[in-house]
Amino acid sequence: MTESNKAERVSALVIKRLTGELTALIGDPNATRRRAEELRAQVPADALALLDGVQAAPVSYRDGILIQLAYGVEVGAGFDHTHKGDGGRAVAGALGSFNAAQHIPAVRDAYQNIGKNSPNLTRGNVPAFDDLLRWMNSASREERLSLLNLSLARTAMTARPVRPMPPLARPELTFVKVAAFLDDLLAMPSGGAYEQFTVAAFLEAVIEEFDRGGTGGLWVKTKNINASDASSGATADVQVMRANRIEEAFEVSANDWREKVAQALDAAKNADLSRVNIVASVADLAGLGDLLAKSTTDVSVFDVKSLLRTLLGVLRKPGRETALRRLYELTERNQPEVERVNALVELLGCHSLTA
Repeated sequence: MTESNKAERVSALVIKRLTGELTALIGDPNATRRRAEELRAQVPADALALLDGVQAAPVSYRDGILIQLAYGVEVGAGFDHTHKGDGGRAVAGALGSFNAAQHIPAVRDAYQNIGKNSPNLTRGNVPAFDDLLRWMNSASREERLSLLNLSLARTAMTARPVRPMPPLARPELTFVKVAAFLDDLLAMPSGGAYEQFTVAAFLEAVIEEFDRGGTGGLWVKTKNINASDASSGATADVQVMRANRIEEAFEVSANDWREKVAQALDAAKNADLSRVNIVASVADLAGLGDLLAKSTTDVSVFDVKSLLRTLLGVLRKPGRETALRRLYELTERNQPEVERVNALVELLGCHSLTA
């Protein structure tokens, strides 16, 4: 067997061990909590203190410990835990994808953040991480296995109890049914999350419907619901982009449009945009002229329900399915409330939109 084949075999075993154990642990949260308490007593106190320090660091370091421990178990004697195992980047990518799918806080590639261009992982950035890797090199296999299992149990306990996106019944995605679903969704208080993510999802679906995306094409950017525009690096709540250039900016709110005028003007000024859009609750446009009297920015104001009905009407059923799936993804990933995700899933079923 060539060295390349050996590396592929080991990395496959590491992925299987990590994802298999996590799957089992997520499936029985009560048993996992009990298991974590049992394992805690089996891990030496010095290693336990270091593990606590690692788990207080960014998620990349948690994944790094899991992967390095699993490599040590699979490779056996002679493995240097302070150095990335052969095929480690592939393992990190697979673990990141798995965690995201299981609603565990995730990063795409732990090693990219820990030390992208170096096999040496003890970089001095997180002392507890460096010291724990060194501890592994002198620990027995049984001690390392207990530490690995404890780390896996703690990771599994961070999984959010989010209901998965159900398969949709495409024939049922008629204008009238999806419009009724959207009306009921926006009637539920969400701090503007449903409004923002629905606008982003349907804009993205329209771009795809008319084949305006892809390389060099348009794409939609939206920020975390709890992040300010400045802290997220976003000009507005929702942006239609071409490469890194903003084509359209949308400030989105569940409240009256007047509350967004100042923010929209700031967004246009900060990004040097000649126009900006407000999507909010609109009973009338009284006072818009007065609010814009000292500005040359072209501000458009859309009622959120009216805009969504327009986008919905433009889409065919496959595009509507794309929009609803994207709405789920954004709601699950870009805001912290599990119940908002679960309420969205439940509402899809109440409107008979699920298969």
